[in-house]
Amino acid sequence: MTGYVIADANKSVWVCKDTSGSYSLTTDRAKALIFDSKPAADTVFKSNLSKFIKSKGVVVKSVTLQIAGADNKNTKAKDVAVESPCIQPEYGSSKYIISVLSDAAAKLNCRHAELVEEESKYDRQRTDIEHYIEFNAGKLNACDGYKAYKMLQEVLLSRRKIKDELQMINVVRSRMSLPEDLANIETKIQELESRTYEPREFKYLFEK
Repeated sequence: MTGYVIADANKSVWVCKDTSGSYSLTTDRAKALIFDSKPAADTVFKSNLSKFIKSKGVVVKSVTLQIAGADNKNTKAKDVAVESPCIQPEYGSSKYIISVLSDAAAKLNCRHAELVEEESKYDRQRTDIEHYIEFNAGKLNACDGYKAYKMLQEVLLSRRKIKDELQMINVVRSRMSLPEDLANIETKIQELESRTYEPREFKYLFEK
């Protein structure tokens, strides 16, 4: 059976949903969102993903699905899993800790990009209101003036919440030497585990 996921070219970074229900990135294939059809995956890709997620080179890809309990004819698409799922690292091991850090860094980077977009939106709204007040100087009555004031106040308060969260994230990111590399560190670990050796002299030792 075929399903669809949103992942990068190497299938090392996957689109998932975090605990808040927002679309995010993960390096854990078991957490990847699986869609029943390509149109469903395409809709999420086009309409729901942030610029940061798309900047990671993710695209809609088909995957072979393995039905849990194949003898059950009533098995639904949501009960399927990606074929040959990766083995989860042992809890508490170095690999497990790296996996948690990598996943957290990817989500933090994604949240940072979303907040930057939100801040830009509030900046545009603030500019619109300020120009409305400027161009209508002396023309606004008390009621319209108060409405403009309340609009500006709401925009500024919303913008302040975004800026406070961004500042908190930036404190963490400033203490991470390479935030983007940390988000992809699990891929580097996998490459390390699959490395091969090219013999220099005694080639016959490695011949089968």
